Amino acid sequence: MYSGASIPERVFDKVRECRFFLARMADYESAEDIENFLFCLSAFLSAFRSIAYKLYGVTEKQRGKTAKITLKKELHTHPQVGFLIGRSNVEVHADGVKVWQRYNLSIGDSISGAWTHDAELFEDQSEMCRPPRFQPRFQRSAKTQVATVVDWQFEGHQSNLIGLCHDALNEMENFIRQNISVAP
Repeated sequence: MYSGASIPERVFDKVRECRFFLARMADYESAEDIENFLFCLSAFLSAFRSIAYKLYGVTEKQRGKTAKITLKKELHTHPQVGFLIGRSNVEVHADGVKVWQRYNLSIGDSISGAWTHDAELFEDQSEMCRPPRFQPRFQRSAKTQVATVVDWQFEGHQSNLIGLCHDALNEMENFIRQNISVAP
């Protein structure tokens, strides 16, 4: 692993780049523009990975090799940050990340209003004792209705993809503030 970065400002440039692509991802998700959403996800992951590697280099330059090694362990073991670093490596060096759209499913009766308002009079009676005009005219059957896409998730992680990226980027910024200083 080569992490020869030494300019702290470039780390913050990559954070702004991540924020840019995260905002575009949210725009494309709500517009249901899958192709552009996936392009922005790829760009976000690349910039996120760059933050980590630039941060390693700047930390080593400012605080030494031991601080860099400690930082790397902290980043890779952090639940959100480590997960995204792993996904960014898959995106860059393998076949790309797997993401899934999540849908909202609702189950309902296919026939509504099969009973008239007078049916309440015969609620206590069994089907056999009800007058024919108050018996259901149709057999009940379940009908699955698929709503629009709710959001996206990474394979292997059940949380909302954009929320995960947002939270991981915030955590990454905390690591940046803790490990490097920027000259005034």
